[in-house]
Amino acid sequence: MQTRSLRLDTQTWDLMLDGAGNLAVTDNPYAVAQDVACVCSTFLGECWYDTTLGIPYYPRILGQWPGTQLINTKMQQEAMKLPYVSSASCTAVSGGERCMGGVMTIIDTNFDQTTVLL
Repeated sequence: MQTRSLRLDTQTWDLMLDGAGNLAVTDNPYAVAQDVACVCSTFLGECWYDTTLGIPYYPRILGQWPGTQLINTKMQQEAMKLPYVSSASCTAVSGGERCMGGVMTIIDTNFDQTTVLL
């Protein structure tokens, strides 16, 4: 499956322009990785038209210690909601006090494997 998305700047997560001044677009596998990063950044209830989408950051994660297993599971579930993701494996690690990081490995329906830093 061919996937195409508007390319977002990795620092500001804002739209970019290409060399001709048009909105920049990107294709597989970067588009899939970018889409997964977007769904994992979405707070539960943030999407107005489907409030079931998103990670339960407010009720279950922020301000408490949810454990890495809950975070891994929720991130993988959100990534798998994209129709062009075949598998997703998240490994969240504690980066010290009040910090967390990790990686997510994604395999899309074209069997391209991509790693996203969290």
